[in-house]
Amino acid sequence: MRRVVSFFIVVLAVFLGGCIRVSTHITVMKNGSGTVTERVLMNTPLLKAIATSSKEGENRAPGSMPDRKSLEKNAKDMGEGVRLKSVRKYIEGGFEGYEAKYHFRDITKVRVSGTPDDKASVDSLRAGSISPSRKERISFRFSGGEPSQLVIVLPAENAVLGSPKPADTPKQPPTAEQQKLSLAIMREFFRGTRITLAVEVGGTIVRTDAACREGSQIILADVDFDRVLEAGDDKTLLNLSGYGSSPDIPKEMLNRVPGMKGESKREVNVVFQ
Repeated sequence: MRRVVSFFIVVLAVFLGGCIRVSTHITVMKNGSGTVTERVLMNTPLLKAIATSSKEGENRAPGSMPDRKSLEKNAKDMGEGVRLKSVRKYIEGGFEGYEAKYHFRDITKVRVSGTPDDKASVDSLRAGSISPSRKERISFRFSGGEPSQLVIVLPAENAVLGSPKPADTPKQPPTAEQQKLSLAIMREFFRGTRITLAVEVGGTIVRTDAACREGSQIILADVDFDRVLEAGDDKTLLNLSGYGSSPDIPKEMLNRVPGMKGESKREVNVVFQ
C-alpha cells in the first residue's frame, strides 16, 4: 500500500495483520497537569489464533496483562515527569487488550502519539511494546491562568491528513489488479478497526480553531473503518488506500466522509477556563 502522508493512514497501514483498535486520550487541566489514557485492543478470535501459533502463546493465555516495566519505560519515553498510574485488562465487544493510564505534571514536556512503532501482535499486547514513533509525536505549548491556553503541535509531515509527498507518487498508474487487491485488503482486514486520538481540557472551551470539537474535547484523529467501508464507494476507498487516481482526495474526505474525522492544521489553539 502506497504511503499516504496521514497520521492515521500510516497507523492503519501498520495493522494489515488484523483488526485492532487503538485509542489515545489526553486530558489537560488548568494547571498544565493531566493524564494520558491508552487502549490497545485486538480482535479476540485473531488474538487467540496468533497466541496458538506462537511459541509464547503456548505458555500464556491470550489477552494477558502487559509487562508493567515495559509500560513504565513507555511513560519515561513520553517525557519528563510522566508516570504510569494504572494498567488493567480491557474488553470491548469482540475485542480485548489493555488500558494504561499515565499521569503528567507538565503538558509541555509530554510527547504522545497514537502511532505504534511496530505491527500489533499478541506479544506487543502482552509486553506493552506498542510505543509511539518519535517522528510522529505530538507536542504541546501551554500557559496557565484565567483563561488557560493550549497549543497542540502536530508533526510537521502529517498535519493529520495531507497530500502524498512527491516520492510517494507511483511512477505508473495502478493496474486494475492492484486496485482490486487493494479493495479486497481494505474490506477484509480493516473491518472492525478504529483509531482515535483526542485531547480534552479540564474546563470550558472559550474559543478554538480546531476543525473537529465535541464539547471540551478536540478530535485530532478518529477513523472508524466500519463506517468508512459502509459509506465509501470503490473510488473513494481506492483514493484512501493510495491506489486511486486522485491522491489529494483523502484530505478532502476528512470530516466529510462518515467515519473520518480529524485535524488538517499543523497547530491547533485552544483557550479554556
